[in-house]
Amino acid sequence: MTSALLDERLRGADSATEVIGDLFGRPVRIHRLPCDAPHLTPSQHAHLCPTPDEPALHRRVMLLAAGAVVSEADLWYVPTRLWPGMAETLRHTDTPFGLVVRPMQPRRRTLATRTCDPGEPYMLEHEAVLHDAGGRPIALVMERYKV
Repeated sequence: MTSALLDERLRGADSATEVIGDLFGRPVRIHRLPCDAPHLTPSQHAHLCPTPDEPALHRRVMLLAAGAVVSEADLWYVPTRLWPGMAETLRHTDTPFGLVVRPMQPRRRTLATRTCDPGEPYMLEHEAVLHDAGGRPIALVMERYKV
């Protein structure tokens, strides 16, 4: 797998989870990584638009496809913008975000990509925002791909 092919597939898809499953095998699962929630940068805040009444929650995960680690990701999502039960599923299960919100038919928009230099722990980084079918931002993700 080349970083160029992975980048192309991610840019053309609405779900990184689906791309990972297609390219690396299923099932796609997560493993939560404990951390202090990093603050959104001003640019990230402008894309996600959380408010005091609709704060963003964070989770850091490793994504595994067919049992192998494919990526690590930081995800900020606004639980009040999800359908009933989805935020609860995200808090209490190891189901990837993309699978949980699939019924909402989210659209993914890539904000930035970076092909990493040889010797770095990752080969590709992606930053993307996910919008619901009405165009409202529901999540922002920073992904780091190992493969």
